[in-house]
Amino acid sequence: MSLPEPRDEFGVVTRFFARHLPSLRPLSIVLCLSVAVNGRAAAPLAQAPDGHLTVPAYVDGSGPYAFILDTGADASAVYPWLAEKLKLPGGKSDDLSGQTGTVSVPMYRLNRLSIDRHHLQDAAAFGLPKRADGGEEAGVAGNDLMDGAVVVFDFPCQRVEFHSKPVRLRAIVPKEAMPVDGGAIQDGTVLTLPVRINGVPGVALLDTGSRDSRISPEFAAASGVDPKAATFRDGEPIYGFNAKSTPSRVGPVESIRFAGLLRAQAQLRVIDLPALRSAGVGDRVMILGMDLMRDYRLVYDHQEKRLWFGSSACRR
Repeated sequence: MSLPEPRDEFGVVTRFFARHLPSLRPLSIVLCLSVAVNGRAAAPLAQAPDGHLTVPAYVDGSGPYAFILDTGADASAVYPWLAEKLKLPGGKSDDLSGQTGTVSVPMYRLNRLSIDRHHLQDAAAFGLPKRADGGEEAGVAGNDLMDGAVVVFDFPCQRVEFHSKPVRLRAIVPKEAMPVDGGAIQDGTVLTLPVRINGVPGVALLDTGSRDSRISPEFAAASGVDPKAATFRDGEPIYGFNAKSTPSRVGPVESIRFAGLLRAQAQLRVIDLPALRSAGVGDRVMILGMDLMRDYRLVYDHQEKRLWFGSSACRR
């Protein structure tokens, strides 16, 4: 599964209830709405044209629509075309914070948001601004939906499973997976985990809604990563809610270690983002995106602040 260079990214939300990115229109590319896994249903993960991984979701019984299932989003959100199509009841505006800044957006009421037989009732959803790259996404399902379940992202198998609690973890966690106790950020629910870049310790924000991984300039300097080197190139601009682009440089690092895993010669985007500065976890911070997760099985318990990375059921 190759992930193209991002053109429009909102990133990890840094405020309570803030959130993230997109999905596709009514699932024309998702041919099956569920797959059987050990006798239970699982939702397929499909790659949208912009590179985001999406799952089929139902909003107030209508759908399916492609939503990003986003560990980097505190709460769920919808794009303007879906709010208009479903005539969602609106409310007062509120501040929505993402990787590139904060903007005031309308709020909507969702009676029910459903993915893989798991439901979020009576949800306050942010109205996302129209994407700068013209993408036709439907919305984002955030940590508010994933609470109350243990969520299994099996990226090589291209599926996601919701396991309602209580859960027999031994049945879903890979045997070799190392348990990670997630940390917290300021004014948000995004989980963090320890990371080492070229042997230098730092903190990563877990973000399945980010197509690539991003590192602060301070963490880059501490780990000996020089974005001005010839091995780096200009990255495509990152756009946020305010439609202002943020420059970046993309290039290789020798090694990244997280959750007991080692990734050698990985690519990182060096970028200065408000979300990285305001996370409250220090200057050596990064966003752990899909490019570093896509070869693994992620077991995610947001409520208990615990996660595991291990081998996929499709790659024993």
